Amino acid sequence: MSIDLLRFSTGFYGMTEIDATNTVGATESFSAIQALEEITVSYTSGGISANNQATFTNLVVPQGSIIFGEFTGVSVSAGKALGYLKE
Repeated sequence: MSIDLLRFSTGFYGMTEIDATNTVGATESFSAIQALEEITVSYTSGGISANNQATFTNLVVPQGSIIFGEFTGVSVSAGKALGYLKE
């Protein structure tokens, strides 16, 4: 395991709560997003894309799930998430 992955996944660089009223996710870069409740999230992926798609809109993530990657422009329209800061 790389030291960066360890730091990202343990919140070494800090974490922030993201929900419909806390829009800090729009200005930060994240390495992981954890759904504290079931969330509906939109974001841009700066890393690997899925089917040549880098922007995801209204993606439903079940409570307790963690998605890893490079995320910017994160917004949560339903539920509550924890964003792990990239740096």
